[in-house]
Amino acid sequence: MENSLITYLVHYFILFPIAKILFINIQYFTSKQEPGEYMVRKLVQWGNTSDFIHVAIALYFLGFRAVTVQIENFCFLGWPFIVHWDLLTFVFLAFTTTIIAVIGHFSLFYLHRDAYYHKFFSLYFIFHLSIKLIVLSSGSTFFFMGWELLGFSSVLLIAFYEHRSNPLKNAMRVLFIYEFGDIFLLALIALLLFFHTEDIAKLALILEKNSCEWAMVLLIFACFFKSGIFPWIWLPRAMEGPTPSSAVFYGSLSTHIPIFLLLRFWPKQWSLPAYWPEVWTISHPANAIAVAIAICVFSAFITTHMSRQHSDAKNTIAYATITQLAIIYIEIFLGFRTLALVHVVSHGIYRTFEFLRTPSLLHLYHTMETRRPKMTHTGKHFKALFPEGLRNWLYSLTINEFGFFLRSFDFIDWFLGLKFLRFDKKAARRFTIMITVVWTVFSIIIFLLSRNDFTVECTGDGSGNTVTAFIVNWKYFNAKDEILLALAVGFTVLTFYNIRKVGMFFTTLACSAATVGIEHTLLLVRYMDASNLLYWISLIVLAVVFAGLAFYSAYVFSNGNENYSSYTAKLSRTTLANLLLFIAGLAIVGVPGLGIVLAWEYLIHYTAQVAPYMVVKGFFIIKLDTLLVFLFYFSNFLGFPDHKVQVLHHYKRDTLHLRWVQKHA
Repeated sequence: MENSLITYLVHYFILFPIAKILFINIQYFTSKQEPGEYMVRKLVQWGNTSDFIHVAIALYFLGFRAVTVQIENFCFLGWPFIVHWDLLTFVFLAFTTTIIAVIGHFSLFYLHRDAYYHKFFSLYFIFHLSIKLIVLSSGSTFFFMGWELLGFSSVLLIAFYEHRSNPLKNAMRVLFIYEFGDIFLLALIALLLFFHTEDIAKLALILEKNSCEWAMVLLIFACFFKSGIFPWIWLPRAMEGPTPSSAVFYGSLSTHIPIFLLLRFWPKQWSLPAYWPEVWTISHPANAIAVAIAICVFSAFITTHMSRQHSDAKNTIAYATITQLAIIYIEIFLGFRTLALVHVVSHGIYRTFEFLRTPSLLHLYHTMETRRPKMTHTGKHFKALFPEGLRNWLYSLTINEFGFFLRSFDFIDWFLGLKFLRFDKKAARRFTIMITVVWTVFSIIIFLLSRNDFTVECTGDGSGNTVTAFIVNWKYFNAKDEILLALAVGFTVLTFYNIRKVGMFFTTLACSAATVGIEHTLLLVRYMDASNLLYWISLIVLAVVFAGLAFYSAYVFSNGNENYSSYTAKLSRTTLANLLLFIAGLAIVGVPGLGIVLAWEYLIHYTAQVAPYMVVKGFFIIKLDTLLVFLFYFSNFLGFPDHKVQVLHHYKRDTLHLRWVQKHA
């Protein structure tokens, strides 16, 4: 009974959002007349009602009982869907369902007559799907799919007002930080697959059994980057989207879901008070906990000051959100898990209400008599705690957003060619230099980490009564694989050089992704003691292709005027054509939800059992390619067009509505 009900609930909460995504896009792109809002409104309302009914069914029949269900070959994809149903799962399922329903109902009226109405709800349903995957799945494959989709839908909603360059630029900045944090989580999953375990809930047990407790630091980094604890300056930049997306992503769910990860996967016995009497060593888990608490305290102190100094309403709420999230993390690391659970749910609900109320609040203050504003006593205790000189120094740092950390955006802008909002030869050369330096540093770090002499013996049942035993060595370095991965990085550089040419862009992008796939495949073939002939053939073919594409790109650059302004929608044709090209680019890099992700997942699963470090390096290259796919889409198909056709198309309904209001006011 319980197993069947959980299986049904999983299929409902995963397949129903997918059906809504397909329905809303098919209805939008196949409608011969101008798409209306009626079907979207009914879809959201009926969907919210159905979701609440299923949550009530789960509460009545399952409650808070601990039940583990493994759905084999979920949706015929070949991987198990593992569900650990307990109090935490139900609380977050009910919490996320409520917030998503409230935001959906609010958006129906807030975005009424907005030209991006269908686009918002498409991304809203993708976000709904990603949240359910994260909450319900403990299997590495489906969990990471939800984690990736959460970041992509967030970035696309930051770039919601696509005719302006500033939202697009900030969306690329946030995507860079997201992808950097995803590398830590993928490294943790690769380590788990190395020990032949799909269930992330067994992570701490497996790591403790194999003396790899230090790897839990990767989980802390991944959560901190996703929640905005560090670096905290990116969260206000994510407020470029509409108010509902700011509320659901940065006020409640997206920044709070990493806390669910920590509550789910961080062991209860790993808290600072439990380790306090012990003598710590350099690899002791308490060191990571102490450092994490120190980062949270510092982040809470800084963001408290920044929220007091900013005059922008959304920025103030964003910094206040980071402060509370840092406090919640501290509660978890100190062992107050129940308090952290209550705090995260109540804070998510409160911040959602605060973000949704912001437009009304601004309207209220713009229309009310404010000659004698009410003075508050907030912050007066700082006068008693700090001398005037220290307060002035903190105020100066706060106004400048602690310039050292603000400079990190300069690094991202230089890296992606966004510094002067222009793609030219200088931007291409800067990208080449920076990606070479970053790849070299990253390779050195991976090489130093992979020098650990560590061996795992694994046994398992084979066909019949046969038992197979094999030994895998953690320490792995092979010059052949390094050469192939260097070629993949070279193709990535060529992809940036051809960012304005559709054909060459997709050719070099496919070569980069294919080179990573070939390297993983050859690694598995070589592990099975096969001949090196395949390696030499692959290396020669890829080297010849790289040389040809490099000479062609250099020839085009030397004979053409490659001095394009960013975000000009020069290649924009129709909405459907733009979307299909964007999906094609994402399919090449293996984004979850698209067909080619199946091949990537199989390669990652098998390669991680042989050389997890090579999986991390290949994933690093794929993340670079993903950044370029978004940069290609934002640069060529979005932004301010030359003849303002895009803006007129997007806002003609709003303009007519505004004229009617002005006429009848």
